[in-house]
Amino acid sequence: MLALALTSGVGGVSPRAADAAGVNVSVACKSNPEKTRVENNTNGRITVKKVGSIHQPRSNEPFRVNVRLGRGQSVTFESGYDANSRTLTRQYIYDNEAGREEGARVRTSVGGFVDRC
Repeated sequence: MLALALTSGVGGVSPRAADAAGVNVSVACKSNPEKTRVENNTNGRITVKKVGSIHQPRSNEPFRVNVRLGRGQSVTFESGYDANSRTLTRQYIYDNEAGREEGARVRTSVGGFVDRC
């Protein structure tokens, strides 16, 4: 999967590889529960601030999570009926019919990152 970082550019937001910033985001849109994983490959601590979907997000998105990750640590957030660990919501947030238009949008203390379904 291709993960992108969102950085401010001239006239808007410019995507770049998430690995370049040392943060890897991966999403499993069709799994049950859905899973959004954030891995910290930077040299320091980061905070995962918010997690949400890209395509037609629900009114309660993004979800505020405020999880601190040390270097080399990761966290997986779950959504859907079978979510039982780091649960964002018991509802599905990723639209499986949207294809590559859907994915995870993650905001951290070092920037914004996206991974598509």
